[in-house]
Formats: sequence, C-alpha cells, structure tokens
Amino acid sequence: MFLNCNKTQYTQMRKLPGTREGQTSQVLSGLTNTKQKGGRRVSCFKIVYLLIALCMPVSGYGENNMDNAHLFALIQQQQQQIEALRQLVAEQQVLVSQRLDSTEHNVKKVSNSFNKVSISKKGLKIKSANGDFSFHAGGRIHADYANYNDDKTAMGNGAILRRARIYFNGRFFRDWLYKAELDFSKVGRVGPRNVWLGYRGWKPVSFKLGNFQEPFSLEEMNSSNDITFMERSLANTFAPSYHMGIGANMRGDFWSLSTGLFGESLSSKNDNVDNGWGVATRVTVAPILAENKILHIGFSNEYRKTDTDNIIRIRSNPESRVTNRRLVDTRTITGVDHSWLFNGELAAVYGSISLQGEYIHSRLVRSQGDSLNFQGAYLQGSWFLTGESRPYNAKRGVFKRVTPLHHFGAWELALRYSMLDLNDKTINGGEEDNVTLGLNWYANYSVRFMLNYIFVNAHPNRDGIAENPDILQMRGQLAF
Repeated sequence: MFLNCNKTQYTQMRKLPGTREGQTSQVLSGLTNTKQKGGRRVSCFKIVYLLIALCMPVSGYGENNMDNAHLFALIQQQQQQIEALRQLVAEQQVLVSQRLDSTEHNVKKVSNSFNKVSISKKGLKIKSANGDFSFHAGGRIHADYANYNDDKTAMGNGAILRRARIYFNGRFFRDWLYKAELDFSKVGRVGPRNVWLGYRGWKPVSFKLGNFQEPFSLEEMNSSNDITFMERSLANTFAPSYHMGIGANMRGDFWSLSTGLFGESLSSKNDNVDNGWGVATRVTVAPILAENKILHIGFSNEYRKTDTDNIIRIRSNPESRVTNRRLVDTRTITGVDHSWLFNGELAAVYGSISLQGEYIHSRLVRSQGDSLNFQGAYLQGSWFLTGESRPYNAKRGVFKRVTPLHHFGAWELALRYSMLDLNDKTINGGEEDNVTLGLNWYANYSVRFMLNYIFVNAHPNRDGIAENPDILQMRGQLAF
C-alpha cells in the first residue's frame, strides 16, 4: 500500500509535529486534501496514520506521556549503560581467565615440585623435586625348604618362612635420615629389626642412632638379599650383628670407615643384670675399582665388655635354619670379663668370576682362668654362566644385588668351604667343616631361586662324636 502514496504526502507524514494532537490534525488535513484524488489514496493514508498513531510514544496524556526526543535520549542512555556493562563483563572475563591460568600454572608448579612418586623394582618411592624429603617402602620374603640326611643328630625335614620383613626409609629436611624395619617371620612375634635415625649434615661424616648392625665382617654387612648362599658361613657366628648403639661413618670413592659404641641386642634385655657394651670398627679399601674388575680389602674388630652375668655362649647352625640343631656349641662359658674379635676380609671380581674370603679370631678374657681362643674362616667363589658381574659399592664396602642381562634371567654356580673351631683348653665345643655347592637363578632384579647342597663334617661335634650329615635345601626369594 505504501507504494501507492505519493512522495510529497509521505514526506509530509515524516515531518509531523511530536504531539499526538498536532499529528492528528495534520494527518486529517492531509486526508481532507487527498479525498478528492480518489478513494484508493485515502485508504492508504488511513492505514499509515493508524500505524503512526500506534507506534508513536504517548504524550500529553498525563505525567507518563513523553515526547520522542525524551524517549530517544532515554534509549541512548540505556544503550550507553548496556555498553558499559558489556565492557565491564568483558574486563571481568579477561581477569577471571588470567586468574584461572595463573591458578592452573601454580597448581602444576606445586604438583611438579612437591612430589615425584614412582613404583619400580626397588619398591614405592616418593620424593620431593629438591630432594629434601623422601619416602621409600620395601620388604623381603625368604621361604625355605630343607631335607636332611641325618647321621647322629636328628634334624627334621621341613619348611620355614626364613624372613618376612617390611621397611620404610628415607630422609627429611635433606640431612636427616631414617629407617624402620619390622620382622614378621616368627609366628606370634612381630618386632623391630633395623630401626635408626641418622644425620649426614657434617660431610663426609654421617651418624646413626638406634638398633643397627655393628660394622663387622663383609659377609655380615652384605644384605641377606644379596649373599651368594642361602645362609652365611659357619664363621659368621662370631659376627655381633644388631645392637642398640650410636655410630659414625666416613666414606670416599674407594674406601669406607665405620665405628660405633653399642649396647646389647633388643632380645637380650634382662632387668636382673646390667647390660654389656662394645666398640666396633671396620675399614675397607678397593685399590682396584674398575668396570667388572674389583679388589676389596677390609679389616674389622670389636671389643665387648660382658654384662654382669659375665657369661658367653658360642654356637652355630650347620648353615641351614630349617632345623634348630647345632652340631658345634661351647655351651655357657662363665667368668668372661671381656672379648675381642678380629676379622680380615678379601674379595675380588674379574668379569663373571668372583672370589671372597674371611678369617675371624675370637678371644675371651676371663677374670678367673686362662683366656680362650676360637676361630672361623670361609673361602667361596662364584661364576655367572650368563655373563653378569657381581656389582660392588665401594663407599660402603659391600656387594650389591645382581641385575640380569637377559630376559630369561641370570644363572650362577657357586662353591664354598667354611670352618669353625670351638675347641680350646677345657672348652670342647667341637669343630666343623662344610662344603657347599650352590646354584642360583635370578629370574629378575626382585626374584631369586636358590639351591644348596651341603656336605657337613663335624669332627668331633659338641659331644665329641664325629658325624657327617648332608643337607639339600632350596629357597624362593622376593625382595623389593
């Protein structure tokens, strides 16, 4: 219909005054002037008028009426406010986005710098990025079976859980160290084994306080997870093992020095007597320390003052722990004021072949009667059929665990001769010589299977009788 309005009339309509009365009079005037030009154009203007009347703001009808200029200004004002709000929202969105990015970055930074958790063949490890704090959980399970070809002494075939331990160790505030180990192998008895607090802030010296091994003997200081045979040699019965004490260590790239002052073991606490005490020292050096070529030399000794009972007993199992029988035993020796232990160590590695031996001399000084002298020694060798070489830690003067080179594991043949002499003067504890054949399969770093055959020769035993039992034993080992 708008197409039928002439241009002059349409222009006049757009120029109408702002009040509804003026608009109406002008529109009516226009309508009057155009009536003569035909009914079709009149109809056009009627429709246009109605549209204008409906769309125009109401003015002149009380306080709520406003003219077009006022409405236009209000709309502009509202548009400005809306635009300002949009700008504010955009700014807030940018700020929130920046804060979210910053928060995410800080979370990642804290996450990356605070803890590094790993689970590997060496157990569960949690470590801070700067190394100031760490936590490590591990353990071991040794399950043994033995069959005894008895001679005079009945030993009893069977199986035992030789070791079942779990431990936690690590560091805090960089220089403080700790370890806590519990032993579950004895039925109904769960107790501490290796529990201590250490400090290493005064390098190269470090300190320990708690229940730990006295520094004595290469075989004793080597972990039971890493020794070549299922049990340590006959001579190891002299080794003082775990006692409460305080110790100090110094170490270099190819040497170590350890010493300490020790009381009694946790299991020997007796309120009826005053505890004894001892001082032990061990020094090691590796004059040859190259890849697959090692020469180890070590010396250790211990002075021990006996408790107020002044008694000592020395005995040894036949390098098998499934039985509790001992073929050599001094029984109780009374009147012992103090004792001395002297030890010499020698070990060598050349490629896949290794040799190791020790000699231990024990001297008991009695307040009444002559002093007594006992001795023990062993010599062993091993050969890795699969080409591995026995690893060594020069800073501690011990051997480490073998890592197989092949997916089918590592195979090792071993041979050991050991002896123990507990006869001197009026003490007839017996003499024993053992020859042990060993076969070890290291399935991987954590799992090992061991087979030992022991030829035992007690000549004589603790009762003055010669006997020659044979022992076949095997072990399944998990260490992590």
